[in-house]
Amino acid sequence: MLNIIAAESWSSEALWKWFSAQRAVNEAIAALEDAGAGLLPLVEASDWQADGVRALHALIIELKDRTTIEVGVLGSRLWELDAAGRP
Repeated sequence: MLNIIAAESWSSEALWKWFSAQRAVNEAIAALEDAGAGLLPLVEASDWQADGVRALHALIIELKDRTTIEVGVLGSRLWELDAAGRP
């Protein structure tokens, strides 16, 4: 099926916005991946048996899981941007 919208030419401003959005999403993904990687050693280091440290350990695991989820969400947005930018 022919996609007429994709056949339209992009203005330089629209193309610049698309590249800027793609770059911003890629930067956000990289930052979240770095944050998630930084949390991994804390998960092991905080795996003690004291109640306070156990609560901290649970919080670190939750933060790691949330960053992983956000990377997935931003990956979907990047896929959508890539799909919108294909002629």
